[in-house]
Amino acid sequence: MPASTRSLTHTYTRPGTYTILQAGSSTVNAGFTACKQVKVLDTTPPNVEVITCTDGKVKLTIVNDTIAQQYDQIEINWNDRSRNDTLTKGQLLEIQHTYTGTGQRQISIRGLYKSGGCGGGRTNNYPVTLNDVQLDRATISQVESRPDGGIAVTYIGVRGAESEVMVKSGGGAYTGTGFKSSSDANQQIVVPSLAPNQVHSFHIKTSDVCGNSKQSNEAWSTSLDTRAENKRNILNWSKYPVTAGFTEYQVLRNGNIIKQYTSVDSLSFVDTNVQCGETYRYQIITRTAQIVSISAPVEVTAISNENPATITNAFVSVEQNGSVSVLALPPTTGATTTFKLIIERAESGSGAFQQIAELTNSNRYTDATAKTSERSYCYRITYENACGNRSTPTEPICTVWLQHTGTLIRWTGDKPFTNQVGNYYVVKISNSGPAQGIDVGTNTSYNPQLDSPEEQEYNYQIRVHSQNGSFISYSNQVFFRQEASLFLPDAFSPNGDGLNDVFAAKGILFESFQMLIYNRWGEVVYRSTDSSQGWDGTINGEKAPEGNYIYRVEIKDSTSKPFVKSGSFLLLR
Repeated sequence: MPASTRSLTHTYTRPGTYTILQAGSSTVNAGFTACKQVKVLDTTPPNVEVITCTDGKVKLTIVNDTIAQQYDQIEINWNDRSRNDTLTKGQLLEIQHTYTGTGQRQISIRGLYKSGGCGGGRTNNYPVTLNDVQLDRATISQVESRPDGGIAVTYIGVRGAESEVMVKSGGGAYTGTGFKSSSDANQQIVVPSLAPNQVHSFHIKTSDVCGNSKQSNEAWSTSLDTRAENKRNILNWSKYPVTAGFTEYQVLRNGNIIKQYTSVDSLSFVDTNVQCGETYRYQIITRTAQIVSISAPVEVTAISNENPATITNAFVSVEQNGSVSVLALPPTTGATTTFKLIIERAESGSGAFQQIAELTNSNRYTDATAKTSERSYCYRITYENACGNRSTPTEPICTVWLQHTGTLIRWTGDKPFTNQVGNYYVVKISNSGPAQGIDVGTNTSYNPQLDSPEEQEYNYQIRVHSQNGSFISYSNQVFFRQEASLFLPDAFSPNGDGLNDVFAAKGILFESFQMLIYNRWGEVVYRSTDSSQGWDGTINGEKAPEGNYIYRVEIKDSTSKPFVKSGSFLLLR
């Protein structure tokens, strides 16, 4: 304020305590003074927080700071024809008010003083947009139980309000899960540690800051129990508690729907389309007009006490390296995806079978220890399915053992397959051409003709055809070798009569050839490397004298083995 003034009024611009000194003089008295303190009160409007809630509600909170604390009361004008409200110092500085309708509103607030005659502070206006949020919009659409005990809840919340997933197990009360959201988007949370074999119910509790709350629709989990019996799996599940709007139960096996029930009281299923030892994964999906409830998947392994049938398709065969191949097809009944084959072996005629192999998920075995060139072996095969049930062993099936005895080849007649023997074929194997098979019917011996001029070495083998045409089995091989043969005459008469006019060598199975002819003095009178040519009885164009001559023939057979033959012959005129 100015140092002094003659004005009778003054306005202070800041609150506080001020001293007013008044001084004056007159002609009667020497002068006078007067002093007084005045307190200037604050007129600043209180600080306010305004929150809009659902259903037209507004929550107003006065910030309890130094400004609010200096007022005795806070006056609130809602500007909707309702009476004003006041908050008295020392009380909770919060208040709620409900408007009708939606749209813009304005709240006027000022502080009041009870004493001093000053009235109150300045009024401040707060515009408010009423919230049209509806708390009952929260909705659960799906609950899905998981094997680990968690349940996934899919729901839509409410924007501008807090939605919490609530759970109730058994007959207890609903409790909060701690999963909260203020979004109205489709979302999913997983509530952990819930027993998968128990039914749990859920709803969404949606609240605003004004203390309003609403509960969504309820959703129940589905509990599934399974057990395996002989050649069937039994399923039982929980009944959905609400029948209104119920649509169906769906039975899923390995992710595919195999059965549907439209009655809410249909609570079991028997699956007979199962295979022993196979593991199946089942689920139940409950559908209503609003909810999809999916049970936790439950796995069960099918069982059976039925033994598989005896294998009816199997054979043995000798391979080129002398080992034995054993092949068996699954039995007609009782076969499973996973299985074992038990292989037993005995020397032919002994009957003392011993297990030599146990195969897993394989139907072929190679017996590398068999000495198929020395004897025949018999085999029995047992099938074990995935449930540990075994078939009876097959009848013995035996390799064909081929032997060379004298001029004949003979072989054993035990059948090498589960079917009867149809025909035996004697197969000649050589390097000069394809193998040839001679049908000998059901005979078990054959007399080979070892007179081929083109082949020196070859093998014989027996090929057996089954009566039903499904199987072929081979025996071991026996080796044959022909020695090169050479014939030369002991006399010839080169007289031009067309008979024995040339001394020549005849033979088979040789590739290189040289013939030398010597006279009685050891002189070479003829030399040739062409076996098709012979000596015509001349020496240097002249007739050779009658008498004895010596020959020497050197050959190499088709296997490069050398051979020499020498002797004498008589030349006649």
